[in-house]
Amino acid sequence: MPHEMADTGRQPPTFYRRLAEPAGRSGGRRRSFGSWLRRRFVVGFLVALPLVVTLFFARFLFQLFDRWFRPVSHQLFGREIPGLGLLLVLAVMLLLGVIATNVVGGRLLAALERLFARVPLLSPIYQSARQVTEAIQIGDTAKFRKVVLIEFPGPGLTSVGFVTSETGVPTSLCPEPAYLVFVPTTPNPTTGFLVTVPKRSVKVLDVPIEDGVKMVMSGGLLVPPSLLGAPVAGQPLPAGGVPEPPAADDLP
Repeated sequence: MPHEMADTGRQPPTFYRRLAEPAGRSGGRRRSFGSWLRRRFVVGFLVALPLVVTLFFARFLFQLFDRWFRPVSHQLFGREIPGLGLLLVLAVMLLLGVIATNVVGGRLLAALERLFARVPLLSPIYQSARQVTEAIQIGDTAKFRKVVLIEFPGPGLTSVGFVTSETGVPTSLCPEPAYLVFVPTTPNPTTGFLVTVPKRSVKVLDVPIEDGVKMVMSGGLLVPPSLLGAPVAGQPLPAGGVPEPPAADDLP
């Protein structure tokens, strides 16, 4: 059987396998032991890094929940029980889910939200956190309306943001119709900046809200393929955006 036909049924190499076996290696040429050792070390580091970060974060949450519920553990059992905090947090989340999906429970949570809205310091924090969580969830109840590109934080620089509301007439926020755009930080989208931008200076991106949130949280690693193509005609960049590259005849 020819070699080409034998390879058609093989699965493509994994990401780490491609790192270990670069495509530029000439066939039949043996590499030195130092090169082999160096590349395996790099691949091992790339495998270990996300595992260590994930385990560190999981350990942090585990210990945090245990510290929170340590008095409960001592009160019920007379000693600290590892993992009890995590189990209690999961039980509380389940209980909140049951309450929120119940008619009476939904009214109680709505009353609690109205109470938070009256507290000057807690109100903006709660409303912002809830808006972000509703935008991340999959469904039609998300508060974010559009994924947009605006000129921020300075001239010639553009940032991805999410439209939270819009005005069709001049207001005290802007003398012309405008968008209120939330520009989240990376990788934590629960914090960011609220920017008022005229509608004429906003470019609406044709991507779902979920894809926009994934792009922000991944630091640009998960970019929708539709955004990597050529600009769509009739959708210019915001005013003052990235200038066009000079033509070949204009170069010195």
